[in-house]
Amino acid sequence: MLFAFFVAFQDVQGIGEDYIEQVPKTVYESETMSPQNMDFDAVNNRFIAHAGWYNNKLIHYYKFRMFTPSTYPDVVGPGSPSTAIPTQKIYFVTTDGTMDGVVGRPIIQYHTVDGVVYSDFMEVNLVTAPADYVADTFKSEGDVFSGGGATVSPTGIMLNIPVVPVGATLQDPHASTGETATNGATELAPIDPVRVWYKGVEAWTYVFEVTDQIAADYFASTRNDPSKPGFGITVTNFATADSVNAIPIWHVNQFTRGVTDSNFGGPSDMGMRNVINLDRGDDGYSPLWQVFWLTAMPIDYIADQASNGATMNSQNGFETFVSPMFVNCPDIGKVGEMNSAMASEFKTEIDTSQATNWVLGSHPSLIMKPDIDVIIKTADGTVVATGATNMMGAFEIEVMSSDIPDGAEELMVQTGGQDIRTIPVIMTSEPDETSAASSFDFSGFLAFSAVALAALFI
Repeated sequence: MLFAFFVAFQDVQGIGEDYIEQVPKTVYESETMSPQNMDFDAVNNRFIAHAGWYNNKLIHYYKFRMFTPSTYPDVVGPGSPSTAIPTQKIYFVTTDGTMDGVVGRPIIQYHTVDGVVYSDFMEVNLVTAPADYVADTFKSEGDVFSGGGATVSPTGIMLNIPVVPVGATLQDPHASTGETATNGATELAPIDPVRVWYKGVEAWTYVFEVTDQIAADYFASTRNDPSKPGFGITVTNFATADSVNAIPIWHVNQFTRGVTDSNFGGPSDMGMRNVINLDRGDDGYSPLWQVFWLTAMPIDYIADQASNGATMNSQNGFETFVSPMFVNCPDIGKVGEMNSAMASEFKTEIDTSQATNWVLGSHPSLIMKPDIDVIIKTADGTVVATGATNMMGAFEIEVMSSDIPDGAEELMVQTGGQDIRTIPVIMTSEPDETSAASSFDFSGFLAFSAVALAALFI
């Protein structure tokens, strides 16, 4: 049974000393466009359900707080482990020392407005009140500790409970169109908000993963339609008060080739869907995902040919940069249908028997930097193709076999005078001219704010 020390509530003089007049705006409501709010549906005050892949099956997830060098300067940086991700406290006033005796709303320690001390990941702290305590007498951390006699008891129970804009809703990923989410869908996920106190004002949160069944039972009332699968509260050991575990997300959303319609992979509707390797119910699953940025893709790669992290390796032509970027992305909704577009083999060489080959890639120095020139050349310096990065710092360049000199054994990809990739060439004398007619390029990218994007990895 969870236990909390009795707090001396008598002669409390400081209630309300840290109160504010109105709830602050969250990071999602900022007027400055950034990767944090660029895919938040501000018009409808709604979090979009993004599509992704897990073990070759369609999944959906929400995107909440981003922990990056720009959002958490001097906290998160190159080489940062997930232990750098902060946690904070959430207080529950209880009359019997357990979650069963909780009265009134929870009280959060920090709001997104508080900057680098804020976290979506909060440890439950119990404060024991007398039986005659009036619910919601305490509305701030200052109230809890006013008078100097309060003692709180940490429980070790962690919640993924992000602060969201007041009134914010969650999109149902399976609404109207079966397995594919649409931004226009009006149906909402069967998850109710958790109203909390912050410095005397009401703030909104949603609870997702927890580390103890006690917490899942307490928040069970927030799930209002048990007939819909995949929206329950997941119990998993994803965090402690000192650290948050992270799992990889293979980020391919910066590439667009073969995306013929909006795929809601986020943040770009026209980008490819990202890939995870652990989901709810798997040992080690966590809602905190570390971005594995794809810097090289197989030759002629088309969207959705890879939908399993196990296949996205160097042998198959994939290269990744483990970025200093962590994102809170709780999975929601049922696991959907199998990916019908996945490939069993991948090309790692330029084949001149084809009239054209596509080279897709990026580089750590290019991330979120648009309009950077990229050159593809032979070892002796002969330029065979050129291109530029898109808004997310990726390039997709068509190489014509007729432009590759006879005898070339490899091509170098260069940017800023630096060779960033070497690609072997299979040389044949007569390229197949018919392949050019069947190749296609959907490299048009959603027009994001380049300035805001560039700030992400500064």
